[in-house]
Amino acid sequence: MNHKKTITLPHIFKTLLPKQLYRQRFLLQDKGHSNYIEIANDVRIIGNSTITIRKGDNNRITIGSHGKLNKLKIDINGNHNQVTIAEHVKFSGQLLVVGNHLRIHIGEHTTAIDCYILARDKSVTIGKSCMISRGIEIRATDVHKVYDIDTNVRVNKAHSDVILGDHIWIAANVTISKNVSIADGCIIAAGAFVNKPVTIPNCMVAGTPAKIIRQNVRWER
Repeated sequence: MNHKKTITLPHIFKTLLPKQLYRQRFLLQDKGHSNYIEIANDVRIIGNSTITIRKGDNNRITIGSHGKLNKLKIDINGNHNQVTIAEHVKFSGQLLVVGNHLRIHIGEHTTAIDCYILARDKSVTIGKSCMISRGIEIRATDVHKVYDIDTNVRVNKAHSDVILGDHIWIAANVTISKNVSIADGCIIAAGAFVNKPVTIPNCMVAGTPAKIIRQNVRWER
């Protein structure tokens, strides 16, 4: 049976207007309880955008003003999670949260053409004024577990959140893995696989695995 809810909103979504949702073609699914969704009145939503709460309680989704969302998919499976898109964000892609007490945050004035973000095991934070290209994957987990045969200890466990600083440029087809933080002002070259923290600000990173190839750089849109 298809339990998908379209436009008809539970009483907990009093901040949303059904007519506005219909005009913006924003599809809402909610299979949980006591979940809170707030979308600023002036957010422009185009394409087939969806919010799905597969199961869970006390999840919160907030989308700030002056945003432009294109084919945005927000998918939550768990409890006490937060997805926050700040003001003046232009975003296309998928935000997926699996687990409890996790967070995805996208800072103000950040843009993304095609970005997949997975918060599972740990959270993901993207700073202000970042420029994210197409074909981007940002993952706070490997999803599948790998164990040492002798000790039965998991060897690929996520131990820290993925945190991207402010004013970072991520070029096309980049993958950012678990436990990664990237300092302010960095440039991640096309095709890079970033699996270790980049602690030096204003540097250029490239390769698989990614390495710093130049320091003391700045970029403009």
